[in-house]
Amino acid sequence: MTRDVFIFKPETVQEILVNATRALGATMEYHEARLQAELLLAHALETTRALLLARLDETMSPERAARYAANVARRAQHEPLAYILCHAEFYELDFVVDRRTLIPRHETETLVELALAAARAAPVIVDVGTGSGAIALALAHNLPHAQILATDISPDALAVAQINAARLELESRVKFRQGDLLEPVVERFDVLASNLPYIPSQRFAELPREIRAFEPRVALEGGEDGLAVMRRLLAQLGRHAARGAVAFLEISEEQGKSAVELARQTLPRAAVTLHRDMEGLDRVIEIELGDAGE
Repeated sequence: MTRDVFIFKPETVQEILVNATRALGATMEYHEARLQAELLLAHALETTRALLLARLDETMSPERAARYAANVARRAQHEPLAYILCHAEFYELDFVVDRRTLIPRHETETLVELALAAARAAPVIVDVGTGSGAIALALAHNLPHAQILATDISPDALAVAQINAARLELESRVKFRQGDLLEPVVERFDVLASNLPYIPSQRFAELPREIRAFEPRVALEGGEDGLAVMRRLLAQLGRHAARGAVAFLEISEEQGKSAVELARQTLPRAAVTLHRDMEGLDRVIEIELGDAGE
């Protein structure tokens, strides 16, 4: 698909919306195509989808229509909508996202809920592999007195996270540090939350094109069994944890049993619990370290 989907002459918003929906309908169901065409059009017109209906009879300039057509073409080539719109909602907060970071997912909100419940009186909270900063900033927004540290090995990802911290007026509440897993953290944590790469290498090629072709592979692929990065983090937990610390690690839905076994083998004195997400799928392992961190 190319930009010549549209005839670049003055057309009404309604006509252009119909053309865009038809173009996107080649790659998705009609109702999804219509929704995404509307979201992209609202973005092009610098308005909201709710207000778009009042503007359907307006004439759209060729220049603005061309920019809209380019974005429709990007979406038809499976580029994620969040990257085109440059934002994604997570835990009722709006985040800037681009190809430097993973797009925050709804299922990761389970991780945030569990961390929040455990962190009400916790002085030091760490988000490992922060990416866009979604987990750390959601926690900071809801825990005004907590000290939150966020690490990432990617300086590009940290740049996006810092943009989000400034936009959400939370830059004084979260300290961002570059480095591998817990290496840049000198403090002992009370609560740790982490969404590490967990896609097995052999499954990467099977992911939908909009994931494998656009989102950063380093934030997705977790080695042969999908647990390679988690394995390294588990080995670091003991020497970085305060007494009574707890860690929450997101997993893929088929990894529940193997992730629990790995955690128990690595930290035999810890209590390990498996939690499911809103869809009833295995999603988070909770590791109560007790005195295992001493």
